[in-house]
Amino acid sequence: MTDTLYWSQAYTDQYVEALRRDADFQKAARKFEGAMTFRCLDTPEGEDVAATYVIDKGAVSVTRRAEKAPSSSLRAAPIEKTVFARTTAPYALWCKLDRGEMNVLQAVASPDYQVEGSKLKIMANIGLLNAMSAVASRLPKRY
Repeated sequence: MTDTLYWSQAYTDQYVEALRRDADFQKAARKFEGAMTFRCLDTPEGEDVAATYVIDKGAVSVTRRAEKAPSSSLRAAPIEKTVFARTTAPYALWCKLDRGEMNVLQAVASPDYQVEGSKLKIMANIGLLNAMSAVASRLPKRY
C-alpha cells in the first residue's frame, strides 16, 4: 500500500476499511450505534473536509464532503441532528494529534479545536474515539 495524503479521499477510504478490520475498534464499537463528524480545515489539497462516520455495532460507513477552502457553507453548517459529536480543527492540529505530538486533552484545550455535541455522550464513548484514533495513527500516510 502506498502512502496516501492524510485527509484525502483515498486516505478516508483506507481508514474506513482499516476500522472494519481492526479487532480493537470492533470490540469498542460492538454496542455503539451513532454518527460523528470530523472536520478538517485547510488541507494541503486546498480543501475544507467534513467526514461523517456512521457506526452500527461495528459496521462503518462514511460520508465525506470536501469544498475549496475556506468554505463558508461547510464552516457555517449547523451540527446535524443525527450526529452526537462534531469536532473541527485545522489540518496542522489534526497532524499533531495523529503523530502523537499532542493528546486529546491538549487539543480540547486549544482554541483551534472545537467540540460540539453532548459532552456526556462524548465522554461515555471515549473508548470508541480512542480506538478510532489508534487505527488512524497506524495507517501509512504522508502529511
